[in-house]
Amino acid sequence: MHTIFLDANSPYHVGIPSAEQWPELIDTTQTFVTYDQSLPPERQSPYTRHLIAMLNICVPLYETYESSESQRTIASETVKRLEAQLTRLTRQIHHVIKGALFETPEQAEEWGFQIRQSSQTILMPRSTKERLALLKKYIAQEESRPAAERFTIPNLETVKRLHADLITHRATRRSSRDRRKSSRAARDEAFAQLVDWLRMAAGHLMLDHFNHKISFEMQQWGYIVIERQSGRNGRSEESSVEPAPPEPAESEVDVGVEPDDEDKK
Repeated sequence: MHTIFLDANSPYHVGIPSAEQWPELIDTTQTFVTYDQSLPPERQSPYTRHLIAMLNICVPLYETYESSESQRTIASETVKRLEAQLTRLTRQIHHVIKGALFETPEQAEEWGFQIRQSSQTILMPRSTKERLALLKKYIAQEESRPAAERFTIPNLETVKRLHADLITHRATRRSSRDRRKSSRAARDEAFAQLVDWLRMAAGHLMLDHFNHKISFEMQQWGYIVIERQSGRNGRSEESSVEPAPPEPAESEVDVGVEPDDEDKK
């Protein structure tokens, strides 16, 4: 983190989005680059090339995160829908097996059901994992029997399709979640570096363009200029002259009054 003190008597300071505000940081940086490159070459910031390089890193990382999050959400909703179908299908199979094996319930184990030995009760699977295991064994058992002897309800192809769909979408959800986690460290580091480059670029602007002063013209580079107003205790208090993000969501280039001890806590 860079804290720049260049204009101790300034009534203003400069606001920059925090490292967690990815879209805002990208927008601010793109605004800086676009405006700075519109200036004559001799007036352009030496930090622009570094900001362009950081955009080339940060934008793909952000897009990858958004894509993996979207895929994870879609897969998660699909899995929920398929699991509801799985529950209904399992009940249907249980009803069919229970009726077909009324006299010999112990044989239900061949189709994947558990049996309570004391009462010879065919038990329903309780978890998704147990239901998927049931479907796998049910499919294997039915395929091992002659076609004429197979249960017609539910349709075996329907059972096979649901089992395959659930396996696929659960794997997609897990893959998207793992990909998002693995990219998090690189993304967080890159955006933290981008904040630092924007801070240093702001300091250079004040030195090179505005005679060591904070200027509202810095907003043309994408920065937010915040006015400090005198408080009841004689120290400075802050209010936004231009619309700005909420204070807790903001990393600041503090180029004004040194914060007092209370602010440092």
